[in-house]
Amino acid sequence: SYRDYVSTVDVPPFNRSAVDGFAVAFADTAGASEGSPVLLRVIGSVDVDSDEVPTVHRSEAVKVSTGAPIPRGADVVIPIEYCGVVGDRVYVYRCYPRYANISFRGEDLRVGDVIVRRGTKLRPWHVAALKASGYDEVEVFRRVRVSTISTGSELVRGVLPNYTLPLVVSYVAELGGEIALADVVRDNVGDIAAAVERALQLSDVVVVTGGTSVGDRDLSPRALESLGRGKRLFHGVRVRPGRTCGAYVIDGKPVLLVSGLPVAAYVSLELFLKPLLYKLYSSRPEPRPTVRGRLTRRLPNEPGFRSFYRAIACIEGGEVLIVPLRLTGSGILSTLIRGNAVVEVPEDSEGYDEGTEVVAALVNPLVECPSVKQFTTAP
Repeated sequence: SYRDYVSTVDVPPFNRSAVDGFAVAFADTAGASEGSPVLLRVIGSVDVDSDEVPTVHRSEAVKVSTGAPIPRGADVVIPIEYCGVVGDRVYVYRCYPRYANISFRGEDLRVGDVIVRRGTKLRPWHVAALKASGYDEVEVFRRVRVSTISTGSELVRGVLPNYTLPLVVSYVAELGGEIALADVVRDNVGDIAAAVERALQLSDVVVVTGGTSVGDRDLSPRALESLGRGKRLFHGVRVRPGRTCGAYVIDGKPVLLVSGLPVAAYVSLELFLKPLLYKLYSSRPEPRPTVRGRLTRRLPNEPGFRSFYRAIACIEGGEVLIVPLRLTGSGILSTLIRGNAVVEVPEDSEGYDEGTEVVAALVNPLVECPSVKQFTTAP
């Protein structure tokens, strides 16, 4: 949502029946039971769209449908399954407390109640509440346009499949972004720079994958520097995997450099692209659910680095186990497929020993452990 929205009406707009049944005076039905029913005269019926609503007097009843206005004089609705109609009379076989099965005006929402705050991701229930609150249209943020450029001559020639580009495209779509350009260029400073120039014209954010380290063929940083404008925010982070990540601002637009290896790229997208996109929507990411469990093997760490390990969080004998998949391998796609959890080791830690209870962030639901034992011996 682009701005705050408050209810312009009371919801419900009048006292209404919560069930199909008969609106009656509470005093008439006190003590009613199957063995001793109360007999009342039916004086009419009311539907949701009825223009006229009769007044209920003592020993009278009005048939009402769910959502129909409550007649004056009625202070309880007896569900129809506890009533028996004979001609213009109704037998009531059960008593209910006063005001039972009545929804009062404004009990759901009152005029001025906040429906959504600026930056809220609109879910189906928000849309329903906005409509109920008097809105036919609302202002929303335009989808953030993201361009992604994969670098690598081997990708252009088709020597290797380019699986990091579709990873970025799918990730952006999952966050509500829109892909403006998805390009693949060879390892050439001029080609990379030209692709970035095109991307800057089309998009709000640019993501360049591959060529982000300091080797002879790692040309992405040089290509950005060759543009002769903009500012480097950082290049290199103390995060594993994904330590070659970098960020620039060119023409007022963020340009993110991430590894061409899928696991490292995914970590960089989680740590840098996700909060960036949410910031552009004046929002913040929802924290992932977490679970506590016991490690089945040691997780090492080099102090000074934040390390992220893909793992399987599973249940065995009522206990939650955290089964790390691999300790190395930024290009191992299977860890993204099989893992349902991520364990973070902070930079001030040398790691966690086997048997340590750790907190894991869940990316998918818990599973049963017998199905994952085959994955526990990977290096």
